[in-house]
Amino acid sequence: MGKATRDLRTEHDATLKVLRILDKMLITVGMDDTVKLRYYGEIVDFLQIFVDKCHHGKEEKFLFAELENRGVKNEGGPIGDLLDEHDQGRRYIASMAAAVESKDLEGFETAAGGYRDLMRRHIEKENNSLFETADKLMGEAEQEELFIKFEQHEESVIGHGIHEKLHSMIHRWSEDFDVE
Repeated sequence: MGKATRDLRTEHDATLKVLRILDKMLITVGMDDTVKLRYYGEIVDFLQIFVDKCHHGKEEKFLFAELENRGVKNEGGPIGDLLDEHDQGRRYIASMAAAVESKDLEGFETAAGGYRDLMRRHIEKENNSLFETADKLMGEAEQEELFIKFEQHEESVIGHGIHEKLHSMIHRWSEDFDVE
């Protein structure tokens, strides 16, 4: 496993943990609607920044482009399918954000369930197929170069220290909802 794909897998692990936390949030009973909406808003912020801007940005701008240069198909191929899923995820996040804004708990929960299911399948495809392909097509030096681009992207898109702040949110949510 190369350094770039290892970084993306680590981010997938964090995303999967957030999805487990989201599951707990969705089934928690007796919580005040205002408190639920605050948590739901935080989840939307996390998904917009960490998953979409940072993680999907790294994949779309760098990994997918590099793999396409090495012969992996975009249109009609695995990259195109994954890009379509990124777009579908963005639509779910937009629906979740609109539901929080309008204080529509049921609308949020419906969109969140769709997003969760989509992302679990999506991550499995990337981890078990695309990243393995990347590891076969790219050597350590190429993965290191890609990882440096990832770091520069993260700094320019979300800014210094934000990644750590997002991980502290995961930690707090884990404690609040008793998720390992």
